[in-house]
Amino acid sequence: MHAAKKAKTDGHPVERAVLFQILHTRKDGSAVNPVMKEKMDKMKDLLVDPNNQLQSSDTSGSILWSRDDVFAKVMGKEHKGHIRGVGFGPTPSGQSSKTALTDSEIRSSQARDNEVAQLKASLATMEEKLAGFDEMKEKLSKFEEMEQRMEQRMARMFQQM
Repeated sequence: MHAAKKAKTDGHPVERAVLFQILHTRKDGSAVNPVMKEKMDKMKDLLVDPNNQLQSSDTSGSILWSRDDVFAKVMGKEHKGHIRGVGFGPTPSGQSSKTALTDSEIRSSQARDNEVAQLKASLATMEEKLAGFDEMKEKLSKFEEMEQRMEQRMARMFQQM
């Protein structure tokens, strides 16, 4: 309910680290206990860095999460069978459609795509060169045949003289 409300006011899904802060803060703005305050402070510090913020084009869900998001960095790895802070449904082994990618995951995916495109272009160039070499090989073999015929004719001419 809190996630849906925050997502509606912000216009985009909320990260579970932000939701954690909402759920563990009293009405007066203080943390529910010192341990939660310490964890929320760590999350706030990490959320300042744009590399730690999640991005998603999926607006159907209200909670963004990733295996290495800010929440996971502060609270630790997920336990088997469920993901903390996102409700029922998604599990660590089966990514749901509400899973978001971090900037670093997006960048590495784009880098892989660029590398694949470069490799394809390089392969096309190599295939063109190989086709050119095949043509030259055929021409060379024809030239060698012509040279052999010329040598044979010259030999016959010298024999006749």
